[in-house]
Amino acid sequence: MNPEEILTILRVESPDEVEEAIETELFEIKKSILAKPLLRLTLKSKLARLDLLAKISESQQLYQNDQVPQFRYDLHTNEEVLVLWESYMKAKSQWKIAFTQMQTPRSLIGILEEGLAMERAFSEQFEPLTWLDEEPVFGVEPDPMLIQNGLKQAARRGWLTFSDLEKNKSELEKDLLLAIKRLSLLPKYL
Repeated sequence: MNPEEILTILRVESPDEVEEAIETELFEIKKSILAKPLLRLTLKSKLARLDLLAKISESQQLYQNDQVPQFRYDLHTNEEVLVLWESYMKAKSQWKIAFTQMQTPRSLIGILEEGLAMERAFSEQFEPLTWLDEEPVFGVEPDPMLIQNGLKQAARRGWLTFSDLEKNKSELEKDLLLAIKRLSLLPKYL
């Protein structure tokens, strides 16, 4: 990639502006990603742009000590839905903290792939559910507190497993059922 192409891609006039343009774009990309659910389809264009920014960075010898992160989380395989939900929320929170700390295009690509893997690992533990005919919206995450409170209420009633929840689905809030259905169908989008 020649210097003129780089300036055109980054929409800057001088080679002196390249690093700042990349940093500004990384900030905007991070802000955009944090505002939406983590889905491969919605990340496709951002991942492509990050790859292009990484190639530019490498050609300009920026970020020489760039390291792809290894994000670790505890994947609790537990039959209790509330325990699974709480460990999922903890892992998501830890991922977001790690994501915000990434400063280079390659490290962002790496942490995004780790985040998608985390989402897939947790959502695959939510059994495919058809308790509700209504289809969930995947582009908007449900309110996590609504789910947390609904699962806590169910646990207080002794409904701990997916089987318990299914047996008592008529007693559960529709929003909770829809949120659980969304999680159970999520692996298709990751």
